[in-house]
Amino acid sequence: MTTAISPTSFINILVWVKKKEAEEKYEVRCEPAIPKVVQRDTIINFQIVDTYGQDIVFSGLDVTPKDMNQISSPAISKSGKLLTVSDANTCNCWLNLNLEFTNRTEGHRFVHDPQVQNDTNE
Repeated sequence: MTTAISPTSFINILVWVKKKEAEEKYEVRCEPAIPKVVQRDTIINFQIVDTYGQDIVFSGLDVTPKDMNQISSPAISKSGKLLTVSDANTCNCWLNLNLEFTNRTEGHRFVHDPQVQNDTNE
């Protein structure tokens, strides 16, 4: 007798990054704005879809606290436009993530704190 195994859950978060005129600040918009993770071992993929003419890429991910044990180390694609992690989703919590970006056009580095909620349904 075989046991059915459900496929890994996958959440794709589209990311728009726009440099504010005459400033070294950036507006970052994610869609969905507040994803809710409801299954264990979910893959979360952040995908830069528009940078309004700037060469902006992912350069890392900071997770706090360091011993949170919910998020894997990030994998960044060769193009820098995709950042992928797995989420254990073993506790009900808001994830403290900081997406790290580099604007290769102008040499700026900046961070954005996306809202991601873990819900174990327990």
